[in-house]
Amino acid sequence: MAANTPFAIDFHIHTSHSFDSLTPPGMVVETAKRRGLSGIAVTDHDTIGGALAAVSANKDPDFLVIPGIEVKSDLGDIIGLYLSSDIKSRAFGDVIEEIHEQGGIAYLPHPIRTFGATNVPDVFAQYPGIELWERYNGRYGPREFAQADFVFTEVGIEAALCGSDAHFPWEIGLFRTLLPELPRDPQSLLAACKRAQLQAQVRDEMALRSGITLGTVTKTFKRRQYAKLGMLVASLPWKALKRSISAAQRPHSK
Repeated sequence: MAANTPFAIDFHIHTSHSFDSLTPPGMVVETAKRRGLSGIAVTDHDTIGGALAAVSANKDPDFLVIPGIEVKSDLGDIIGLYLSSDIKSRAFGDVIEEIHEQGGIAYLPHPIRTFGATNVPDVFAQYPGIELWERYNGRYGPREFAQADFVFTEVGIEAALCGSDAHFPWEIGLFRTLLPELPRDPQSLLAACKRAQLQAQVRDEMALRSGITLGTVTKTFKRRQYAKLGMLVASLPWKALKRSISAAQRPHSK
């Protein structure tokens, strides 16, 4: 890569090891490379399996795969980056400790959606062990984008990244963080994030909702909840129409 060319990383990607994704780890790696990314963080729900499989599938020494997990805790999701094994705890504070015990970084995904904009300042103050925050999430709508801009600026959250929260191949790399160096270890990421540039914009309503809906369908199918799956598919046209009308009537803040 030419000098002074930034490295593009998508810090929030799921593989088929997540209950709501169908994308094999190898396909994630190849798709990310075709999209011009320099690296990815694989953050499957409650398992390191997909991340380790992606690391094994990556044969390019110049492409970085950061192994991670998105843990569903008692307070909400928390991501660990640069991990080597599963996280056992489900208590929010204990999860952060386990991440640090492995030498990893605690990264808070979609805080606006998880905690609500009004509660983010308290979380920021109460949990200083969270080193990185996801400012923009690929499944945020216009309202969450505006709230993230306001809260991150108001609170002074500077260690911020963004990620697509991709569950399917076409979502990979839609959101990316540009860094001055390839963060091959936790220390280099923490240093590089101070000069990070976030490339993210609100997705089209149809594209946004299709990914969320397909994830729900995938989860229901994998759990063999076939009766619920039938009801979900039958209700999709009405739900899509209702959301589209609501989005059209809601004022969009920038």
